[in-house]
Amino acid sequence: MVLGVSHATAPVEVRERLHIPEESIPQFLNDLKARGLAEGVVLSTCNRTEIYVNSQSQEEATRIIGDELTQKLGIAGDWAEKYSYSLSSTGAYRHLFLVASGLDSMVVGEPQILGQVKDAFRIASTSEATGALFEKIFNRAFQAAKRVRTETRIGYNPVSISSMAVELASKIFGEIAAKRILVIGAGEMCEIALKHFKKEGVHEAFVTNRTFRKAQLLAEEIVGTAHPFEEIPELLLKVDMVLSSTGADMPIIAKELVLSTMKKRRGRPLFFIDIAVPRDIEPEVNEIENVYLYDIDDLKELSQQHLSNRLAESERAHAIVDEEVTKFELWLNQLGRSPVITQMLEKVEKMREAEVKKASQRLKNVDEETLKQMEMLTKSIVNKIVHPHIMLVKKNGSPAVIDMMKSLFQLGEEDEKNLDSGDERE
Repeated sequence: MVLGVSHATAPVEVRERLHIPEESIPQFLNDLKARGLAEGVVLSTCNRTEIYVNSQSQEEATRIIGDELTQKLGIAGDWAEKYSYSLSSTGAYRHLFLVASGLDSMVVGEPQILGQVKDAFRIASTSEATGALFEKIFNRAFQAAKRVRTETRIGYNPVSISSMAVELASKIFGEIAAKRILVIGAGEMCEIALKHFKKEGVHEAFVTNRTFRKAQLLAEEIVGTAHPFEEIPELLLKVDMVLSSTGADMPIIAKELVLSTMKKRRGRPLFFIDIAVPRDIEPEVNEIENVYLYDIDDLKELSQQHLSNRLAESERAHAIVDEEVTKFELWLNQLGRSPVITQMLEKVEKMREAEVKKASQRLKNVDEETLKQMEMLTKSIVNKIVHPHIMLVKKNGSPAVIDMMKSLFQLGEEDEKNLDSGDERE
């Protein structure tokens, strides 16, 4: 099941309160596991925060997730009733497939979300918060997204939050080539925006970031000059527009700073486009005369225009998702007929994880790429070994075959109890 909020159900001031920083996700997943939710994935982006879990009770899982979010993020307890959605079984699978395919995005068909879903699953996997079922579900979601990309033109001439921000800038100024732009941040959103600014002919771009070297690399690679983060007050005096997208937990541009800036600008207008969540610029900035602040929710009107242009392709993409959901449910139904298959998959996955962990500890200082290759290799080997046995159970799930598999994979009750402690005995 999934519990979440998104651009479709909650305004940015709520989404930013429910945003979970990447570094906090492993602990959050561990806390869910401690409360009985065996598998979990957290997807937290500028437009959504969603928690996917494997649970026998949607009501119980919803309560646990709601409690954890309320306690850890300090948001009022009525947020779930007002802004959240909770889906289970087919509704949850379909929602995940739509999200991964970019069909539930503010900008329908935007390509960044697939990478974000993959990152969310990777973090959960390395946090030991996923098992055989989630491995299958998320890989099916990635397969659905791949089909949508290759079999429709939904991603043709891709549109993103960043490109729409530049489009909004063009609508504001009419012609932006001669304008001075300050870009705050050096992540993917700012990189995409800077590329679009360059495409529009902008040559006076100022790039700043807390890590100065990242700003340098971005400016050198695309367009503009890099500046230390501390120079923001001086840069605000020079520019016509500011685009900001950092990962800061708190606003980096306060109303007081902009008030001081506008006194020195002598009435020259200043435009801000804030596409960060949590927001980088205090919303009260919009109260200042000759200051115009747009946030990520202000891009919705533009996104609706793009959606109407892609409607036919969107319908075909939804049909593909429905096909993939049906395929997944057929697989799941076959799995449900024989619980022994689930036990086999869970056991070999735990054995695989334990062996990878031991190998990485033995090798010491294993870099992320090597660990990734180890994961891929061991998963491939395990899948090839266990696949013929699964097919045998599916084709002939007789009591004799079931008993044979239980014996072969040592699936007795006592073994199940001791599965987690087996490595210690070794």
